[in-house]
Amino acid sequence: MNFTNNNAINHLNKSLHFFPNSIISNAEHKRTISQSLINSSRDIDAIDKSMIAKVAKKTLACHPNDASNNHIPFEVKPKTSKPVVTQSVLQRFLAGEKITPKQLINPYMALTKPQLTFLIMLSSICSYALAPNSASVFTFLFLTSGTILTSSAANAINMAREPDFDRQMARTSTRPVVTGMVTPNEAYGFAALTSTVGCALLYYGVNPTVAVLGGLNIVLYSWLYTSLKRKSILNTWVGAIVGAIPPLMGWAACSSLSDPGAWCLAALLYAWQFPHFNALSHNIKDEYKRAGYVMTAFVNPKLNARVALRYSLLMFPICFGMCYFGVTDYYYMLDSSLLNGWLTFMAFKFWWQTRQNNSAKVLSSGGPTKEAITAANVFAKKTFWGSVWQLPVVLLLAMLHKKGQWDRLFGWDQEEKLEA
Repeated sequence: MNFTNNNAINHLNKSLHFFPNSIISNAEHKRTISQSLINSSRDIDAIDKSMIAKVAKKTLACHPNDASNNHIPFEVKPKTSKPVVTQSVLQRFLAGEKITPKQLINPYMALTKPQLTFLIMLSSICSYALAPNSASVFTFLFLTSGTILTSSAANAINMAREPDFDRQMARTSTRPVVTGMVTPNEAYGFAALTSTVGCALLYYGVNPTVAVLGGLNIVLYSWLYTSLKRKSILNTWVGAIVGAIPPLMGWAACSSLSDPGAWCLAALLYAWQFPHFNALSHNIKDEYKRAGYVMTAFVNPKLNARVALRYSLLMFPICFGMCYFGVTDYYYMLDSSLLNGWLTFMAFKFWWQTRQNNSAKVLSSGGPTKEAITAANVFAKKTFWGSVWQLPVVLLLAMLHKKGQWDRLFGWDQEEKLEA
């Protein structure tokens, strides 16, 4: 822009020498005209820069840290830097605005991370069903309600602590605290309520051991795991411990934690989370990096895929252990092996392609091809969705193969007693 305007000024200055004296009588007049041209050029530059800045601010969505770089001549903020609403749904309701029950409840339902909470509840009640002494309907109801509420509390605290980070990821940018539908303080209040009621239900309706495990899960997930996400790749291993506690809660609701079966179920949930989360994080590793999270997927991609494969393989002996310790019958070895084999095959392809893409030979020759990168992403996605289906089915099959339940159902155990 400056180059073009300066050329125009030079041409006009030269042309002043050919003007007759009747028009420009002396040098003072020439200097006046030249200065006017320079001022006009500056005005044009200012207008052009202003117009470019306005257009760019509307079309560019840069990371906040990039806005301060010297090569950008104006401030650029992310499009999602401001909440969608200025008041939370609760504030609008208390101010007298007409809010339907659905509009009021939905943001708080989203705080609970319903899909994650469902998996946690499922692992807890499956463990309860597999335990030797699970017979009380009331204990089952208190366990289910308490598990849902304590999980909801942990998830709400997690969202209340991370709106600035969640805002920078497409996967989490629509969460209620990010959009302003719920304020951080309201999320903390919701967590305080659900954790108090949830732990009380577990304490008085089940037993103190289960209540302690529920409270421990809240602390581990919402404080330790959430804090580690921005400091160390060990956050994934801590998060896996969090996922292993609900099966212990279910077992402890009616049996002793000294039983090996309880720890087999906890180990199953612990191992499952690595192929599940590592595959998920692979395809959004750039978002995690931009948001300031320290994840194995971008710190060490080969380790990320290798860990996913390693723990997929570990699920074979864990399921065999459930048969060995009398939690299930031995037919479960066959059923579970089919599902574990399918997930392991997906994890193997994910690991193999990631290993090839990050080998020294490939990196020294300019990096993996676009096709190779796409293949790794596809295998990661298949591993993730495979894990989503594998866990519920493995747990349901375990309940179907519970040791001795078909004998009790058809009275075969009574026949054996009479024969004896």
